[in-house]
Amino acid sequence: MRTSPILKHSTNPEKGVVFTPREHADFMVREGLFWRLHQDFSNLSRNQFQSFLNGFEDRKTGGEYISALCSYQFQDPSAGDGIFLELICSIMNELCSKYDVQKEKDWESSHVCGFEISAEILKECKQKLNCSPFLVQSDYLYEQCHKKADIVIANPPYVRQELLHSDYKLKLRQKFQQEFPDVKLSVRCDLYIYFLLKVFRNLNKNGVFTFIIPNSWMDNSYGEILRQLFREKIQLLSTTDSGSRHFKQEVNTVIISGVHKKPANNNQIIVNLDQKCKSIFQERLQSLVLSWHGSLFRCPSWLLHQLRENKAIGKMSDMFSVHSGIIAGDKQAYYNKNKIDGSLPAIRSPKETSPILFTQSNVQTWIQKNGADFKIRKAPLLWTDLRGGRHVVVWNRDNLPFEHTFYGLHLKEGQDVKKWVYILNSSWVWLMVELFGRRGLGGGAIRLVKNDLVNLPIPLIKKMKFSANITGILERPIYNWRTELEQVDRKCVDDPYLKRLG
Repeated sequence: MRTSPILKHSTNPEKGVVFTPREHADFMVREGLFWRLHQDFSNLSRNQFQSFLNGFEDRKTGGEYISALCSYQFQDPSAGDGIFLELICSIMNELCSKYDVQKEKDWESSHVCGFEISAEILKECKQKLNCSPFLVQSDYLYEQCHKKADIVIANPPYVRQELLHSDYKLKLRQKFQQEFPDVKLSVRCDLYIYFLLKVFRNLNKNGVFTFIIPNSWMDNSYGEILRQLFREKIQLLSTTDSGSRHFKQEVNTVIISGVHKKPANNNQIIVNLDQKCKSIFQERLQSLVLSWHGSLFRCPSWLLHQLRENKAIGKMSDMFSVHSGIIAGDKQAYYNKNKIDGSLPAIRSPKETSPILFTQSNVQTWIQKNGADFKIRKAPLLWTDLRGGRHVVVWNRDNLPFEHTFYGLHLKEGQDVKKWVYILNSSWVWLMVELFGRRGLGGGAIRLVKNDLVNLPIPLIKKMKFSANITGILERPIYNWRTELEQVDRKCVDDPYLKRLG
């Protein structure tokens, strides 16, 4: 992740200069080598590949693998300090030494290429490297690459679209929209999205890429272009998440590998989390409507099976319509702490709703339109948009107006609202939020936007009796999950529907 001349002048360059830690770079290079060899030697296993790297493979087989590797074109589209280029050359030299193979003269400069937009960074890279790859100072996104790549290893710039010069951003989007007419590019695409698209265009047949990028593309709206490509055009091979940040900066990353070929339904995608490994079939990607990161990494396989097969589990849109709240704009102009003529009691913030039950007696703010054209929104149940360590779905018993810090939930059928107050505040729904909520917000916050919320799994149990002893849970404060799970009344809420779910 690093900056370039295409950023706004107000951006602090130092915040963008983050190079890949060696241990992650080493993993990524080996991942790229394995997957590219695997395309030509389909019987190559992970254990055999490791044996080959250690020099334990027989001379003939090892020579065949090295011959294939020496024929490949390697690229790093954002070279930075040159860590990937150095590791590629180092590993290849070690392999040739172990198997007594002689590379062609000037192999490094003819087969290993790095691009870097910053002249200053490129100069430092050249001084540091102990090898001789071919280095190009240019904007890779506009570079006319004369050679297509067989293996691309990259830590591309993670730059939010707000930090890009507007004219550069516009031209970039127009360029790639023409090259990918079947997908819709969002104006909010981060820069790393364009690097992936460029690589897709620049790979040879069976060419492999390994990228370390933010995991936000797995959940957010502008990442849909990548999700669509991985479902339909580019075969995803593996995804790796350490469960913690790879960099000191506030960014959660994932390492992904893919190959330039149309995905097959029987393709198995390797999913790694904290050295625990599982595989899923390509066709599973077609059915993922909730967070890809939550579905692939956080949700265990047995629970995913329950969500697909258990007829008592549906989604929020089966029972509720979801609406956003009041968008008043300048809140200082329309909200007051005291009641004045013409004002309405309202719910402005989740901070005002410590218990589940909220009535007019709990009101802390009043709203007055003052001639503004925004709409007053009301709903019996309020879903908190952005949340931390608590889960509260507010029972807005007096149907008061609410701000867009909530989503309003309206029952589609004339059912008992109180029953759904219990279900939506249950540990089950809380768990679903933790599994499938969007987490790239910093500070432990989590959220479900409307498109996520309508698909959130909930129990669809029409007839259910709750104990009369649990009404206290509606009026007491809701705590963080560690404290909350110890409460007796919460167990009384959870037991009935959990038994019905089986």
